[in-house]
Amino acid sequence: MFDNLSLDMFGHLMPNNPPPPNLRDFQRQKLYRFEEARLQKHPFNLDLTLPECTTLARKYNPKIKVKDGRGRRHAGASFGENLITLPRWSRQTVIVLHEIAHTLVDDRKYPHHGAEFVGVLFALLSQESISTIPELCEAANRSKLCYDRNWIYHHPHKTRRSARL
Repeated sequence: MFDNLSLDMFGHLMPNNPPPPNLRDFQRQKLYRFEEARLQKHPFNLDLTLPECTTLARKYNPKIKVKDGRGRRHAGASFGENLITLPRWSRQTVIVLHEIAHTLVDDRKYPHHGAEFVGVLFALLSQESISTIPELCEAANRSKLCYDRNWIYHHPHKTRRSARL
């Protein structure tokens, strides 16, 4: 009867698997507009084949699974499954990096497009020479896009020293 309950440190009954917090994705549209205006037309935002997408993804997440997303309308990612799914139209450097960032930030703890996610995305973009950290931060500030500076450098593949603030 009480299999799904346990006592907390004060002796109160608590569920073993509490429901996840309600994490509002407050800046999704703002981030998409930022990417479209600032990143999509960058000369290093290349069209990639699926094997090239896989190579890029495994550069930052060695165990990631990359699936062909034909038949899907949108690119997608899953932190829990360590998976990205890429329809043909989405196989571009910036979009692949966006999806990789989703596999590196736990969406059970942080909003899907929150400041932590944007910090990791900025680190990846810098690594691929899409922009420098200072340029990305300045553009984000102008766009009122929230980013967490600590997460830029929290990413396991540290950004280039020349790009540091």
